[in-house]
Amino acid sequence: MQYLIGIDIGATNTRVAVVDSMGKIIATTRFPSEMSAGESFFQKVGEAAAKLASEYQAIAVGVGSAGQIDRKTGSYLPGLYPTAPWVGVPLREIIATTTTLPTFVDNDCKISAYAELKIGQGQGVADFVSLTLGTGLGGGIISNGQLVHGISGVAGHVGHLSLDHSGPQCACGNRGCLELYVSGTAIAKQGSLVFQEELTSPQVFQRASEGDSRALQILHEVGTALGQGLGAMANLLNPQLFILGGSILEWYPFLESSVQASFRATAMNGLQDTPIKRSQLGGEGGIIGAALYAWDQL
Repeated sequence: MQYLIGIDIGATNTRVAVVDSMGKIIATTRFPSEMSAGESFFQKVGEAAAKLASEYQAIAVGVGSAGQIDRKTGSYLPGLYPTAPWVGVPLREIIATTTTLPTFVDNDCKISAYAELKIGQGQGVADFVSLTLGTGLGGGIISNGQLVHGISGVAGHVGHLSLDHSGPQCACGNRGCLELYVSGTAIAKQGSLVFQEELTSPQVFQRASEGDSRALQILHEVGTALGQGLGAMANLLNPQLFILGGSILEWYPFLESSVQASFRATAMNGLQDTPIKRSQLGGEGGIIGAALYAWDQL
């Protein structure tokens, strides 16, 4: 059996794993993400990967990371945070040098879409859109069985479709972006505003589960916005399927009816029955997808 290293650099935690060529996780290690430390943090990631690669004679490394990554250079692009400490850090070069292995890097949400293609709800599906609903809202597009990268590698930023051009200002420079209405951050912000106290998104969902009408209304609005966004994507891309993943999906039953109604109201005739499915990969998609992405690139 051939072994690969899969790395998932998230906003909160980083995981490094040994994965076999069938997508089975063999060994894993986890530590807090410290992207704000700049290059020294990515050196630490490389060293963790090198240790596991040596133990299991891994043949390649795949990395999915938060942030925008230049497809040609493997370095972080300015993206939404042009002055961030990780901008310009040569991620691929650092990991490849530290591990002395072929290394392939991409955005974590695109890598999650690749995981769905290989071992998830997207198996056997040529055209689909994968969305990751967590702290923010990211995505990946599969077209004709291939990951869509765009000219510099930043395709798939579904969270920055604008729902309202007079809406709130977004870090991307646009107004009323989908992510401002559909994300853990958005739910926490709206909940804190409505309840006049500092709340997290799980706390808003918890209040909804207890029948609080104000919390239920917040989630109705979130679901409606998500349905609008999916409808716009359906009209643009005509996918066979949408796959929803990320931490918020634990609470999806509170959103589902609003998502479906809004989607059907937004999508063109003939597209309104496009299936919207939940990912079954849980938190494993990132590291498995990264490893299999490296395997296929080889």
